[in-house]
Amino acid sequence: MELKSKRVVVLGFGKSGKAVTKLLLKEGAEVIVSEVRKLEEFPSEILESFRAQGVYFELGGHKKNTLLSADLIITSPGVPREIYKDCLKKDIPVLSELEIAWQFLKNKEETIAITGTNGKTTTTAMVSELLKLSGYKVFTGGNYGIPLSELVVSNVLVDKIVLEVSSFQLENIYTFSPKVGILLNISPDHLERYNSYEEYAYYKYRLFEFQKEDNYAILPFNEPWFERFGKLIKSRILFFDEKENEKATAYLKLSNISSEDLFIINLGNKEFYSFSGFKLLGIHNKINFMVASLGARLLSATKESIERLIKEFRGFPHRLEYIGEFGGVYFINDSKATNVDATLQALKSLPGPIILILGGKHKGASYAPLISYIKEKVRILILMGESRFIMAEELNGITETYLSETLSSATLLAIKFAKPGDTVLLSPACSSFDQFNDYKERGEVFRKIVLEVAPFYFKEKKEVILH
Repeated sequence: MELKSKRVVVLGFGKSGKAVTKLLLKEGAEVIVSEVRKLEEFPSEILESFRAQGVYFELGGHKKNTLLSADLIITSPGVPREIYKDCLKKDIPVLSELEIAWQFLKNKEETIAITGTNGKTTTTAMVSELLKLSGYKVFTGGNYGIPLSELVVSNVLVDKIVLEVSSFQLENIYTFSPKVGILLNISPDHLERYNSYEEYAYYKYRLFEFQKEDNYAILPFNEPWFERFGKLIKSRILFFDEKENEKATAYLKLSNISSEDLFIINLGNKEFYSFSGFKLLGIHNKINFMVASLGARLLSATKESIERLIKEFRGFPHRLEYIGEFGGVYFINDSKATNVDATLQALKSLPGPIILILGGKHKGASYAPLISYIKEKVRILILMGESRFIMAEELNGITETYLSETLSSATLLAIKFAKPGDTVLLSPACSSFDQFNDYKERGEVFRKIVLEVAPFYFKEKKEVILH
């Protein structure tokens, strides 16, 4: 795409907005940044630096006339589609930052992209580490970490590119075609943005839409939306399964003893890998690792890298993160569980009895899928935050339940009610934006309260006022 002297409006000036602005300036475009945030919300030195390069800022809201006068719109992930719908009607191109970066990327042939409702960040990191252990120079980014535009601007040459991509980024792609595309799973999410679950699933499948015939599409066996959207896929389809299945290219072979669990990859010759020494909790993390290994093998990762990383990979904070054990009570931080399916996976992974802290900003999905596991494993349910009343209506009467306005008060209640053998689990099934900037801040607050209060409370074994 020729950008020289083109009038380009960048919607949003977060991480990806800043990165794509650098790319546009490099290509000689006339750049206007449109942002809902106000002047005082940005460090003055950042704005001045870009202004000195010719960038014009419209802050405090998106102006329709500015958008309609553009030759091209670049949208950041999460910008509401209503903002640019009139531009589409006027045939003004609207591209995601991912798409415009892809068009200018020089060494795109060895790219793998991972999407899914849950597990994509962890799987992206796994793929990246496998390729690094195999001796390659790797760029890791996209929705996770560094925007792809930063790699384009840097002119740094790498051997492999590993990208996490979200449905938001896939809304506005027109050429993006990774050599390997991975769809981990689809469950209801972001229904506050999309008109339906079907529409959300469609954007996930767009990961494969522009792949070439010799590329690879990796999906779950019997993925529910495959019949509806599988026709988008023109590349080679490889399935994975969580149970033994000779029709799948990769599958798990589970034992009654967790340390004896295996996974098999069959790319012509079967490769067997043992999960002995694997440190992450939950069957979903074993699936993620298996799929990461399959994807990495298609990009020439070694078998030795897989065998090594099984024992070395430790995961991320806020994803079934073990905080500690105090007075016989275990504390797990799963703040990254920002949707119902992520919480469901956590409940599947842990034995009862559980004191479960749920809640945050409601995202439109039903909480009904949790009911059977709450009945089976959850001794006490604590509903917090903005969504607590919605949750209380849907989960009423399943188990002993309390409502709490804040995470702080919910955590203190959990500590008060906990008995030896219990697991206190923060797995909210909601976004964090009712109380926090992001899931990380929410998880840090939970961890801080647990580490400050629980050791004292259980050690002293005396009445402490918790409120």
